[in-house]
Amino acid sequence: MALVTRCPNCATAFRVTAQHLQAHGGDVRCGQCEHVFNGFATLTTVQEPEADDSSRVVGARTDALPAPSSSDQTVLPPIFPQEITTSDVASATLSAVTQEPAAEISDAASEMLEHYPYDSVQLRKNRLSWSFASLFLLLLLTGQAAYFYRTEISVLAPDTRPYLEQYCELLRCTIPPLQQAELLSIESSDLQADPAQDAGVVILTATVRNYASFPQVYPALELTLTDIQDQPLASRIFTPGEYLGRDVNPAQTIAPAHEINIRLYLASSGLNAAGYRLFLLYP
Repeated sequence: MALVTRCPNCATAFRVTAQHLQAHGGDVRCGQCEHVFNGFATLTTVQEPEADDSSRVVGARTDALPAPSSSDQTVLPPIFPQEITTSDVASATLSAVTQEPAAEISDAASEMLEHYPYDSVQLRKNRLSWSFASLFLLLLLTGQAAYFYRTEISVLAPDTRPYLEQYCELLRCTIPPLQQAELLSIESSDLQADPAQDAGVVILTATVRNYASFPQVYPALELTLTDIQDQPLASRIFTPGEYLGRDVNPAQTIAPAHEINIRLYLASSGLNAAGYRLFLLYP
């Protein structure tokens, strides 16, 4: 059995293959009038003609190609006129169905297929460009995150610190210690007059503990003197160098679960302070 379709424009019949129809969803081009139509719409089958029995060819032809139904808008003529001879049938079948239409459909399919490799390559190029752009943006975002959160990353993943230091060498930055004042605690504090000094001199003592699981730099100390109604009289922020009485390296830290002792002499003459408030903070 052979597959045959008919052009709805000029009624020329052509022999086609399943590959021709499946290549473009059934769209083919007529080799006679250049009309593009869907080969599935008029697809039918015919019996292959046998060289030794021409009468069977004619019979197969007429039985395999019935007249169009009344619902068709265009009445299509049969492939072979009824009045042609048996010898003409063989030659007509060879020229109209086998040779010419097959060649025309093959040429039309080749023309339509010529565009597909170009479209496919273009699509791959676009996808490749988007892939490179997405990868570049991902690397850029990762670099920015590593820069802004380099301290947190070095604490959560200590093994990454050498790589972060190399990264900072390129950007000319440093990895400062993590600062979380809420994980520092004033374990004890006291404000009393110093009997060995003149009147108006008081001594502030305090013990600060680091409850974090990572080292923290020395915090600043905010002291506020209050009256008997707990109203502030005076306030001042002391740096680590001031309350420790020595120069402190900015990179010097309080180890996890360690404490520091503070002793600070203050002149409070004329204030008549009755109380105080003490806070730890990172400016």
